[in-house]
Amino acid sequence: MRKGMLIFLAMLPCAALAAENGVVTVQERDAKINQAFDAMDADKSGTLSKKEIEQNAPALLDSFDRMDTNHDGVISRNEFKKEILEVAKKQLQFRENLARADKDKNGRLSREEAKALPNISAHFDEIDTNHDGELTLKEISEYVRTHADKMPAKKPKAAR
Repeated sequence: MRKGMLIFLAMLPCAALAAENGVVTVQERDAKINQAFDAMDADKSGTLSKKEIEQNAPALLDSFDRMDTNHDGVISRNEFKKEILEVAKKQLQFRENLARADKDKNGRLSREEAKALPNISAHFDEIDTNHDGELTLKEISEYVRTHADKMPAKKPKAAR
C-alpha cells in the first residue's frame, strides 16, 4: 500500500510549516495527519502495527518503539501525530539553521558558511558529493538522512 507512504511524505512539509508560518490551519494540518494515518491503517483497526508501518512508511520503522510510548505494540493516532509533529519541527529547525548559515543567501553553503554548523562543517568534503566546494540542501539532506545515526546529538547546555 504505497499510497499511504506517498500521502505521508506529501503531508510532512505541511505539518512543518503549519504552526510556524501560518501556511495551514491546525485543523488542516490535523486533517492531513489523519488522512496519512487512515491510508496506512490497512486493517482499519485504528492503530498502526509494525507490519503496516513497514509496508507504508518504512522510514518510520526504526522509530516504532520510540513512537509506541505506551508500549502496547501498536501506534495510536495520537502517538503517530506526536511523531509527525516532532519530525516536522526538527525539519523546520534544520532548514532555519541552514538559512541562517547561508550568509550570502545563494541557497548553498561555502566551506566558510558551513563553519556555523559544526556537524556539517566536520564532514564538508564527504557531504560535497559533486566536489564543487559548496553544499546544497539536497547534498546536506541526503547526508543527514543516511548518516543521522552517526552524527553526535546536541550536548545539553551546562548549568550556570
